[in-house]
Amino acid sequence: MQLSTKNPRFRESILGHLERQEFMKHIGCTLTVIELGHVEAVIELGLEHQQQIGLVHGGVTATIADVAAGFAGFTLVGPDEHTVTAEIKVSYFAKGRGSRLRAVGRVVKAGRSMHFCEADVYCSDGTTEVLIARATTTMAVIQYTK
Repeated sequence: MQLSTKNPRFRESILGHLERQEFMKHIGCTLTVIELGHVEAVIELGLEHQQQIGLVHGGVTATIADVAAGFAGFTLVGPDEHTVTAEIKVSYFAKGRGSRLRAVGRVVKAGRSMHFCEADVYCSDGTTEVLIARATTTMAVIQYTK
């Protein structure tokens, strides 16, 4: 699939939007890769990311998947547009136990008003990385003005 962007400064736009997301700062989510149709997000895991039996909380997994998929779709939109999650489904494959969470988001099909994206979420202990979840999303393209 051939992807194109309406905003050649999408990297700067994404980093600016992420900087204004207080929740992402709160959970320690950073972006490590920002390319056309492809974004990777990372969280260095701590106690605050765990649920009651010590596994990564499912909400943290869903959040990092949403961020990676959403910003992958955002790489394609114009400077006066934005993407918001219209739908998300997360399938959990394995327990999230480790020190790092990484989500790999990608555009599966781009449209004028909707982008269909996915994100795979991996958990690692420093040596082994395990695929723990996959999200499928629909990202609505909306007009964005301040």
